Amino acid sequence: MATQEHPASRGLDTGPPAHAKPLVEIVGGRGGVSLAGLRELWRFREVLWAFVLRSVKARYRQAVFGIGWAVIQPVLAAALFAVFLGRFAKVSSDGVPYLLSALAGMTAWTFFSSGASAGSASLVANQSMLKKIYFPREILPLSSIVASLLDLAIGLVVVVVAAVLYGDYPSVAYLALPLPLVVLVLAVATFGIGLSAVNVYYRDVGYAMPFILQVGIFATPVAYPVTVVPEHIRTWYLIFNPLAATIDGIRRIVIHGEWPAWGPTLGALAWVSILVVLAYALFKRLERGLSDRV
Repeated sequence: MATQEHPASRGLDTGPPAHAKPLVEIVGGRGGVSLAGLRELWRFREVLWAFVLRSVKARYRQAVFGIGWAVIQPVLAAALFAVFLGRFAKVSSDGVPYLLSALAGMTAWTFFSSGASAGSASLVANQSMLKKIYFPREILPLSSIVASLLDLAIGLVVVVVAAVLYGDYPSVAYLALPLPLVVLVLAVATFGIGLSAVNVYYRDVGYAMPFILQVGIFATPVAYPVTVVPEHIRTWYLIFNPLAATIDGIRRIVIHGEWPAWGPTLGALAWVSILVVLAYALFKRLERGLSDRV
């Protein structure tokens, strides 16, 4: 009876079995910002989008008003400011309706507070996932921040509609609106990315964030115009407090129909760009120990 020799017995490489799964080897590096890390983040962009959708659904799940809270929160806060600070305390609003000025400030601040809070808590909130699945860890704080952009977009529409109702119609200055918004998003990313990693090592961040936000709302021109800041320090104030430059820019563009203050706004953009790079570098430095510390 003729026998057939198996190809392997002759030393021939027939390749892996058809049912074999590809093996992905993950090698930890020294930590730090690198082009390889940025390219990997881009390759996982679909995972980022999936986390964004998950964050949006989780935020408004079983909420009676749903996404309407993106309108209710800044409007109610602005109304309270208008009553107690605008009417009773007679806080200046640079000659425009105080409610409109406060609404512009609260829209930007609401996005910052929600995005920074969710971003800083994202790693701890998803700690079980960090131990089971591999993906670039910065996706978690980034997805929380991107999900908050929906609230910002809705809030800005409300501000524009309110401005039109008060007789302030869109002008050519709206072309500059993306500039203060970029400053705002980078400011949120600085807090969300940097503090998310620190929060894994030191849970004090979760306790400190409410206090930081409470102090920040008074240190930022949310309930008052930037003109109350002394003129000799106003430029530096706008540069080193990017939220101040953002709110001032939105008010100038939407309410006053003016171009933003170019010098302070561009200075704030440069400053917050440095901060977000430092925050990302800190995150990558701490990244290696996240799964062990979480």
